[in-house]
Amino acid sequence: MKERICLITGGTDGVGKATAAELARRGFRVVIAARSEAKGKVVADEIGADVIACDLASLAQTRALAETFERRHPRLDVLVCNAGVFLPSRTITEDGFETTFQVNYLSHFLLARLLRGALEKSEQARVINLSSSVHAMARFDPENLQSEKRFSVMGTYAASKLFMLMFTKELARRLAGTRITANAVHPGIVRTPMMKKAPGAFRLVTYLALPFSVTPERGARTSVYLATSPDVRDVSGAYFVGSKATPSKSVFDTPEHRALLWDLSERSVR
Repeated sequence: MKERICLITGGTDGVGKATAAELARRGFRVVIAARSEAKGKVVADEIGADVIACDLASLAQTRALAETFERRHPRLDVLVCNAGVFLPSRTITEDGFETTFQVNYLSHFLLARLLRGALEKSEQARVINLSSSVHAMARFDPENLQSEKRFSVMGTYAASKLFMLMFTKELARRLAGTRITANAVHPGIVRTPMMKKAPGAFRLVTYLALPFSVTPERGARTSVYLATSPDVRDVSGAYFVGSKATPSKSVFDTPEHRALLWDLSERSVR
C-alpha cells in the first residue's frame, strides 16, 4: 500500500495533536498546519510529522497553505479540519470577518475547496470536519453569520460548529459519485488547553464539565476511526459521535440552509 498522506489543521494541541500522533503511529505521513511555526516544529519532531505554518485568520495564508501542500506532496488522502478558537469578545480578521467564524469555519471551507484537486488524486480520500454537540444550541441566521447583531461567547462558537456540520453535509452532496467522502465529528467534552482557558462565564461551565470530560487521546478516537476504518469507506455526509453515525440535533440543518450557507461562503472567499 502507498503511504497515506494526512493534513490536519490545529495539530499542535489537544485533539488535533492526539489525532496527528496516532495517525503518524499508524504509518501516515502527517502534515500539521500550525499557526506558530516554532511550536509546529516542536510537535512535528516529537511525533514524526511535517509542518506548514498557517494562521487560519488569514485567507491569504490559507491559500498559501494549500499551495505549499500541493507543491510538496503528490496527493492528499485525509484532510482533518480540526483547528478552532474560543474567544471572549468579537474581533475582526485582516479579511474583515469575525475571527471565530473565519478560523473555525470559513478558512476550512476555503481549504477544502482549494485541496479538492489533491484529494481527487487519492484512491479514496476522506475529509473529516470537527463539529460539536453544541451545534444544537446555535441558530442559522444569514444576517447574523458573524455575530453582527449580537456576540456571545457560546453562541458564536456554537454557530461555527453548526456551520461546520452544514458544510460537511453539503460538501458530501456535491462530492457524490467521486472517491472523496466528507463526515463531521463530535469529539466529546475534551480536556484541552482551549477548554481550560474558556473565557468569561463559560469558564464555570467548563469547570463543572471536567468530571465528564475525556483526554485528548480519547477525543481523537472518532477522527482516527474515520481516517482509517474500512467500515466507513463509502459513508459520507454523516455526523459521528463515539465512532457511530448519529442524527444531528438542529432544526436549522436543512438542505436549503446548507445550500445557502455554501453560496454565502463562496461569495466571501472570492
